[in-house]
Amino acid sequence: MGLGWCCFRNYAAHAEEIGGDISEEYPRFFLKPASAHVEADENGNNVIELMNEDDHIDHEAELVVRLGDDLRPEAMCIGCDTTNRTRQTIAKNKRWPWTEGKAFRGSGVLGTWTKYQDGVLQVTMKVNGETKQDAPTSLMIHSVEDLVEHLSGWYDLSPGDLVWIPANTLIEYQAFMMGRTKSNTMTSDICVCLLYTSPSPRDQRGSR
Repeated sequence: MGLGWCCFRNYAAHAEEIGGDISEEYPRFFLKPASAHVEADENGNNVIELMNEDDHIDHEAELVVRLGDDLRPEAMCIGCDTTNRTRQTIAKNKRWPWTEGKAFRGSGVLGTWTKYQDGVLQVTMKVNGETKQDAPTSLMIHSVEDLVEHLSGWYDLSPGDLVWIPANTLIEYQAFMMGRTKSNTMTSDICVCLLYTSPSPRDQRGSR
């Protein structure tokens, strides 16, 4: 499992929702270590146990792209970026790093992998049957291609590295994840899937 490069505020609506600025000039990232990632089993299920039942936990559906030997996207899955908002808020207020809020064990929940395809994806998250996220990747500020190009220009990437891309989104074919988060007092069923909806504009032009 490689390092997780997590794009920061790649949807204008999400940035506005949390009261943050929009990174239009170039993408910005924070990191998840390999130890933060947990992969789904053969049935696409994932279970993580939260370390402190009193902390506020948020979860967000994201597109995750895995880099191949040529450091280009080779596979993709849906991911659940899990945030300990209590610890992150304390860190922000004290101007500390966010590591314990964003990179703790089990914070990078991964679904099943499928071959990467360039195109518009619709990502949806449901929690206990209620839809929480639903938006196409066409609303991203920076495309997958642009994100990988930027990372390659600034950092030494490695095969197997993961690029986490914020999305609010269903995968029609094999890539899906059903997960459960639990503490001593609460259990939540989370279903996240990713739907391939249409080829990219570049692919459409090439098919004429």
